[in-house]
Amino acid sequence: MYTVLLSGGSGKRLWPISGPMRSKQYLMFLKDSRTGEPCSMVQRVWAQLEKANLAGNCIVCADRTQKELLRKQLGGVRISEEPEGRDTFPAVALSCAYLKSRLHAKDDDIACILPVDPYAEQAFFESLKLLPSVLESSGASIVLMGVRPSSPSGKYGYIVPLLYGDGYFRVRCFQEKPGEEQARDLIARGALWNCGVFCLKIGTVLKKLAGLGLPGDYDELYRVYEKLPAVSFDYEILEKSKDLVAVPFDGMWKDLGTWGAFAEIMEQPARGECFIDSSCSGARVVNETQIPVVALGLKDQMVVASYDGILVTDKNHSSRLKQIVSNLPPRPGLEESYWGAAVVLDYRPGENGYLVRRVRVHAGQKFGPKCREGLGEVWTVLSGSGRLVCGETERRLRAGDAVPLCGEEPYSLSADTELLFLQARTGG
Repeated sequence: MYTVLLSGGSGKRLWPISGPMRSKQYLMFLKDSRTGEPCSMVQRVWAQLEKANLAGNCIVCADRTQKELLRKQLGGVRISEEPEGRDTFPAVALSCAYLKSRLHAKDDDIACILPVDPYAEQAFFESLKLLPSVLESSGASIVLMGVRPSSPSGKYGYIVPLLYGDGYFRVRCFQEKPGEEQARDLIARGALWNCGVFCLKIGTVLKKLAGLGLPGDYDELYRVYEKLPAVSFDYEILEKSKDLVAVPFDGMWKDLGTWGAFAEIMEQPARGECFIDSSCSGARVVNETQIPVVALGLKDQMVVASYDGILVTDKNHSSRLKQIVSNLPPRPGLEESYWGAAVVLDYRPGENGYLVRRVRVHAGQKFGPKCREGLGEVWTVLSGSGRLVCGETERRLRAGDAVPLCGEEPYSLSADTELLFLQARTGG
């Protein structure tokens, strides 16, 4: 069995910490159960796949901009690279084409697809190994794994049963995020939380591609990726299928897709430069700025402060965040990459606008090449050393240097030691 991790998302559900330039699955907010050191969601899941002996045949499907960051966190992982994010159906289709073209998988070979960010106990990953046998014995086209609900939550979608078999049930339908009363009724009928895990034969997806007039070869599909419908796999395949079965998982599982869910796993009530008074109850504060945050008299609220914005929400209302943030005007935010990070300190849009960032480049890493046509820049080196190449010119950089860059020529920076500089750009 092959396993495929889908590593996508726009980063809006954990705003303002996550965003387009810093997806939630790479945030070092969790703890490695083996070492106690900080780790990301993708690192935690990968370690659990390794423990279940499922990482050897695993690939990760991710946007091309995440490729280097993925390799930094996971090492030499195989990546089904998306030219752009287009929802889960295109991601699954491209991944199956990758398995066929690059790993020489056959149409009858089985792939288990799962999101990159489940927060679950090890038994969850061990249960994935049961799905191929259910696929064969049930005669279904696709097997889903659902989680036995621990409460009538409206945060999740539900898989509704039709007929029970030996360790699985036939799927009647899906119900998206019901109200509490409807959720109680669904649970009474044996419905499961939909955790986004499914198992199928690779040929099932390749046949769908052929029906859309699209190639099953990875490189060819990559070149025409924009022709794939930008819809979820649930909408394009699952909701139209009549022969689905689902396997229940009884154990700990959470979707860390909201601040309310994240608050439940925080070992301490605060992260970063903050103080929570004893008058607070159930409050959580996350602060990644260098400006102190003080919380007084809060009850079950979440306060999140970053260089991209400030969020104050009741934990039970955080699921509405994506909808609200989608209406905010775009602005440059904190950027994290394999080479380091850049923090926006000041910004004004428009023809006479400007941008000031503090950029940190790790020792031995390269920033660029970049070209800002028509935009002037000045770099002021705060600490460290490195080499700047601008067009055909190369110069050394040291603390105290102030370097103007012309916007007409491409430039790149190589850091000898960890390099910290201010980047001031004018011209919009």
